[in-house]
Amino acid sequence: MATSSAVPARTREIRLKHVLFAALALLFVFVLWHDERFIIVHSHPNFAYYFPVRWFIIPHGLAGLAALLIGPFQLSTRFRQQHLRIHRIIGRVYLSSVAVAGCMGMYLAYIHQELLDKIWVFALALTWLLTGAMAFAAVLKGNIDTHRQWMVRNYALTAAFVTTRVALALPFVVRGGDGLIRATLWIVLLATVVLAEVALSWRAVFTTRRSQAAATMRATAP
Repeated sequence: MATSSAVPARTREIRLKHVLFAALALLFVFVLWHDERFIIVHSHPNFAYYFPVRWFIIPHGLAGLAALLIGPFQLSTRFRQQHLRIHRIIGRVYLSSVAVAGCMGMYLAYIHQELLDKIWVFALALTWLLTGAMAFAAVLKGNIDTHRQWMVRNYALTAAFVTTRVALALPFVVRGGDGLIRATLWIVLLATVVLAEVALSWRAVFTTRRSQAAATMRATAP
């Protein structure tokens, strides 16, 4: 009976992850078409804006893309259990990509954006770098569960590079002008941080002590 009650919970968790990652993939495709097609369509308005800093955009974009694509594998319990060595290798690649993309993003904002935009980029990049550093420090000390939690927070911020662009493409945001655009960016950043914490704390908050004790007994049973 203990085994049958544990399996459905894990199945729901896996399905929820699949739904979230599938939704993120669809949003990413939209962002590629809506925001990034200037790479091949030079008549796009973004081409003229980014062309002067193209040699800084390339490493920033490639590193961010690497982190976005690697993240789902790093957060997969099954992949980690079956391919621990690969998990560790691509984990280093992921955190290195975050470091490169975050630092390059701040540099680009410093040399190419207005003050209010710089503030938002620095806030996002520093939070992104800090959560990555915490995840790295935790795994060095062997604190795997803490490492996992910081990786979830970090990947939520990685995904924010997609979700913010989708939010800025909404018609009412576009019509609202610079004030609403900047407010939307801050709202998405705050929502990203809060929702990551909700996801990490969901079971602890909504599971009774008796259920937690039973789950612990099943996990430690010989």
